[in-house]
Amino acid sequence: MRTALALVTMLCLLTLAPAALAEDDVQPTAVVTPEAACDHVVRIAPSGIKFSPASLEVADGDTVCWQWTNESMAHNVVETTEEGGTTPAEGGIDSGEANTTMDFRVTFTGDQTFTYVCEPHASSGMVATVTVGEGDAVDEPEATTGDDEGEDTPGFAAITAVVALAGAALMPRRRA
Repeated sequence: MRTALALVTMLCLLTLAPAALAEDDVQPTAVVTPEAACDHVVRIAPSGIKFSPASLEVADGDTVCWQWTNESMAHNVVETTEEGGTTPAEGGIDSGEANTTMDFRVTFTGDQTFTYVCEPHASSGMVATVTVGEGDAVDEPEATTGDDEGEDTPGFAAITAVVALAGAALMPRRRA
């Protein structure tokens, strides 16, 4: 009886292992790295109220540098909660006080979309993005035809089958 219970436990753990591994994906990070070499540079556009480029695609591990010198207006870089938005992300990346001269460096790891704004010019639409790797996963509901119901829970059918088989094996046998 103990052998059957141990077998059922092992089978359940093996069935759940792939789902557990998927949850351990590397979390994206953005870290201020003042001494890092620049892989990409973002400047101020000639209009003075846009980042250039406003949309940047970079590889995992790249460092983006926001650099400008003696601009006519002061600018900064503040992470936002959503693309095109102007609400600062709580605890997000922030270059600090807006300045006419800036050298601010951030190294990105993991797929993500980093959205940011220049606070003094937020109302002018001075917002931009850095897309790292594949960017953020878009949470769009998948269309279902009804044929694949339950397939979004990996291993559910296998676990149910194992439990049913274990129950059958542990039931006392009747002899005729």
